Amino acid sequence: MLFTAVLFIVLKLINSRIIGTFVMPHGGIALDPTHFNTTNATAKNEAEILHKSCQEVGHVIDSLDPDLVFLSTPHGISDLNNFVLYLNPAGYGKADTDNCQCPPCCYSIKIKLDNSTSIDLIQAMKTYTNISGLSAFGPPGQSEELFPLRWGEVIPLHFLPNINRVKVVILSQPSRRYTQDVSMIPELLELGSNLYKYLEDLPQRVVTIISADLAHTHLKSGPYGYSDAAEPFDQAIGQWVMTLDQSVLTVEAAKYVDKALSCGYTGLVMLHGMMHAGELSSWKQTLYANYHPSYYGMMVASFLRTSHIHDSL
Repeated sequence: MLFTAVLFIVLKLINSRIIGTFVMPHGGIALDPTHFNTTNATAKNEAEILHKSCQEVGHVIDSLDPDLVFLSTPHGISDLNNFVLYLNPAGYGKADTDNCQCPPCCYSIKIKLDNSTSIDLIQAMKTYTNISGLSAFGPPGQSEELFPLRWGEVIPLHFLPNINRVKVVILSQPSRRYTQDVSMIPELLELGSNLYKYLEDLPQRVVTIISADLAHTHLKSGPYGYSDAAEPFDQAIGQWVMTLDQSVLTVEAAKYVDKALSCGYTGLVMLHGMMHAGELSSWKQTLYANYHPSYYGMMVASFLRTSHIHDSL
């Protein structure tokens, strides 16, 4: 009986857990820096590092051999108030690089969406938060049409070499994030905690990806102008990655986010809630890149699950 119990613990730790979480940008510069229109050598080098870091993370994810990818996007088809999950059996979309649109710079993906898990997740989570689902052009789980995707989903997933081998669950952040990101912090931490509990109990090997860019106000010439909040915000996010100190994310970075204008902030807070629920000490973090070669910041980071099998034994 003892051997059976121990074997069950080991199998659960190996096969039924979130095996890694990742933060990936969705900026076109990271997708393909060869068309980045700048004469600044430092900016070109940073863009290349971001691109190569995304490629490396894609190979790390591939090596983990996940069955399911859970992706959070801030630029999906969104509801005013609800977090929404995409319910079609498959999705398709295209993304452009900065300074080079399609054609000739065409990047597209077609993915299998795990609509049955998404529907079950909605039912499991509805008592905790505002969460719903969206089906495009047909009944949930039955539409023959492909759910429309864009850069927030396409660019991170494009770096996964075998994306066709896995199924994907996509969570779209609500559009109230534009004005309520700081007030959403408690809700996001709770959502992350409950998502962790749900995903951890799935039989599949799960990887989570937060599609996120950082401050959008690094340059006066950018579309959102310059703010002195941009640099300290991006630095605080980098510090959070390296320390997993919640106060750095929810207090320090929160002081700057409304002026920094980060589309990824709500996803990062949700991610912290997930990792906290799984014990912060059980994650090994790596910050691959944190740069702003253009007006917006981009970061590539991983949090791999460390094994506590021997401790459990």
